[in-house]
Amino acid sequence: MHNQPSLEEIHIKEITQQQLEAYGLVSNDYNPIHFDLKAAQDAGFPRQIAHGMFTMGVSTNLVAPWLSTHLVKSYETSFIQPLLVGDSLRIKGTATTTDQTTSIVFTGENQHGETIIKGQISLEVHAR
Repeated sequence: MHNQPSLEEIHIKEITQQQLEAYGLVSNDYNPIHFDLKAAQDAGFPRQIAHGMFTMGVSTNLVAPWLSTHLVKSYETSFIQPLLVGDSLRIKGTATTTDQTTSIVFTGENQHGETIIKGQISLEVHAR
């Protein structure tokens, strides 16, 4: 087993309301805390929050270099705190590989360096 250098960082400069509306449309998740400022504030948030699965989906870009040779075996994610409209998102990861598997450990932070999401993605070489 050996560690590979850090993976290419994923960076979204600003989470926009338009991104959340598009994600809500394709995911069929119309919870008003994602779209309506008052609903988000009534729920205890300073402004609208991104869908957790939107944030998780962004992190899947870390596995792109392996998708031609590997299959995703498991994907574990912890949502630490909400990602808000107007926040940035920076996801960093490291990979550890063996002959048959790759394990990616990642964290995502907002512009304040606060952890938003963390997790691990396990991949295995697929048989041809």
